[in-house]
Amino acid sequence: MEPLVSLPGALKQAGTRRPCTGCSVKDLCLVSKQGSIAEVESALALIKKNGGSIDGRNAFGLGALHLATWRNHLPIVRRLLDAGANPDARDGESGWSSLHRALHFGHLCIAGVLLQFGASLNLEDTKGRTPIDLLSGPVSQTNGDSPNSVATEVFSWGSGTNYQLGTGNAHIQKLPCKVDALHGSYIKTVAASKFHSVAVSSDGELYTWGFGRGGRLGHPDIQR
Repeated sequence: MEPLVSLPGALKQAGTRRPCTGCSVKDLCLVSKQGSIAEVESALALIKKNGGSIDGRNAFGLGALHLATWRNHLPIVRRLLDAGANPDARDGESGWSSLHRALHFGHLCIAGVLLQFGASLNLEDTKGRTPIDLLSGPVSQTNGDSPNSVATEVFSWGSGTNYQLGTGNAHIQKLPCKVDALHGSYIKTVAASKFHSVAVSSDGELYTWGFGRGGRLGHPDIQR
């Protein structure tokens, strides 16, 4: 068995190695998502020391400002903006800016701060939507107070970008159009949102349609 030999020079070199810039960006994204403002300060100091970018992204294409906005953490959002984060930086999946994300989730205080720092209301995502296009929240309709109150026809209109209208296409439907797939069903409740819609029949059957990537709709064989 060979004896262990210490190499002072090697230990000294390893001990003085500086953290990589990518690691500091990763840490900033992590603490912006789930850490404290003090941890964000430490991560910002590390990025400044290493000459990194505050707008760096994690493995999912999201930057620290995107994550803090999604979290609805106003102090962290403001601190990142004060440190020079770009309010119009877009994520790597949908092309959403932080303002897209704030308005989509209804984080209006965050949106106000982003606008104060110059966030654009006209910036388009990969589907041509501006932040204002994502402002509308989900809507829900229940047919009457009586258990026997149902609808025999369902109509939809508006933007069908995510197939959430149930008409089988993704264009803008300016006039109400019947959702033919629900023909013959007695619908008790309908809920519609930006990415998908749901209907429940009087028999308790659940219908879903819209953006289904990753099994969001509960249809394992359908990805659209």
